[in-house]
Amino acid sequence: MQIEINNHLFRLLPQKAIFWKTRKTLLIGDLHLGKITHFRNSGIAVPSGAFLNNFQRMEHLILNNDAERIILLGDLFHNIYNAEWELFANWRRKFHSIEIIIVLGNHDILPYALFEEINIRVEDYWQEENFIFLHHPMEHPEENYVFCGHVHPVYCLRSRTQSIKLPCFIIDNNQAILPSFGVFTGGYEMKKVKGRSIFIIAENEVMKV
Repeated sequence: MQIEINNHLFRLLPQKAIFWKTRKTLLIGDLHLGKITHFRNSGIAVPSGAFLNNFQRMEHLILNNDAERIILLGDLFHNIYNAEWELFANWRRKFHSIEIIIVLGNHDILPYALFEEINIRVEDYWQEENFIFLHHPMEHPEENYVFCGHVHPVYCLRSRTQSIKLPCFIIDNNQAILPSFGVFTGGYEMKKVKGRSIFIIAENEVMKV
């Protein structure tokens, strides 16, 4: 699914990311790496290999979109340091030629030195062209179009007897909210409002509601 914002083309991808075509840049929000290991260390039964899905999807996105850069919209790592960081660092070294920028989220509490060791640029926010890249959504974005995460948006499809919640992209007049990229991150149900487009992700397709 391709949309145009401020004369730039953006591709909404079923892997829960956006590809900014003119900048060969992937936008990815809320990986929450380390969360699965954190759960398991707390005695919660989560499949130990589930986090590998994050790395596989990122690799697929880079190779299939000819991406040269990634902007991470915060909450890369869920909590304090654990073994998943080393797995991510190894993945990063494999794709060392890809520029990576992270705009910090509320869960990004790891020392900056860990990011710098694997050549990830750390910013509170990132501005480029007439776009701003943040973690938290803005209440009243005005001059520049905002891309953000944090909310983990989902949309509920309902019939008379059944319902299902699916991750979605929220495209408002001045702001886009990306779905959570990570697995086991939960979601917040979003509603239709005036001027809003909602694009749900159903397996390998992105569809407008």
